[in-house]
Amino acid sequence: MDSVKNRKELVIDQEKTGYRYSIEPFLLADFMPLLPDQSVLDIGTGCGIIPLLLVHRESTLKVTAIEIRDSGQAQKNIHQNGMDRQISLIQGDFLKEAKNLAPESFDHIVSNPPYRKIQTGRINPDPEKALARHELSLSMSSMLDKSAPLLKRGGQISLAYPPERMAEALRELENRNLHPSVARFVHGNFLTPAKIFLISALKEKKSDFSVAPPLTVYNKDGTYSKEAESLLRPA
Repeated sequence: MDSVKNRKELVIDQEKTGYRYSIEPFLLADFMPLLPDQSVLDIGTGCGIIPLLLVHRESTLKVTAIEIRDSGQAQKNIHQNGMDRQISLIQGDFLKEAKNLAPESFDHIVSNPPYRKIQTGRINPDPEKALARHELSLSMSSMLDKSAPLLKRGGQISLAYPPERMAEALRELENRNLHPSVARFVHGNFLTPAKIFLISALKEKKSDFSVAPPLTVYNKDGTYSKEAESLLRPA
């Protein structure tokens, strides 16, 4: 088991085998605008990293985290960081559990969802990695079908996907009255194409769509850029 210390001794453990998080949770947690006392739903929480980062930013949040796989590691992380009061964990399939959540009860929904369609790329033989990377149990359309009714009017949904799915994401969001408000592209370095795009949309509330300045993860020498360093290991 690996332990990551982040943001002034926030401790995040993850298993050494199976699916392991990358930079996307840190990007999403920073990308999301937060206000005191907001309610947040994290779909596919994994080891609980996004709720931990969000509550560390704003301690008055109430976060519901859902994970289809064994959620023991997430529960341990929540407890060892003293966030049992702010974060509630549900182990189960979001598509089935959504009916048990109150309509229009969340100010913000966030997800770092499976990013590959079933027909694209080799499916990993490790079942945890396969679930996390391919849409075996949660497609973009099915997630948005169940997510949209749970958002309050004017509430926000934030997602991370590869850039080749941007047009699809914009279309699927608009089809559910979720109006894209801001996007951001994430590059490995300043010479490479974007690897990730972050997108936020507002429910039943249109606003001018903007593209934030790109984020570059690495400097030319392979070290973290100043902004990436501040996200991963802030002072």
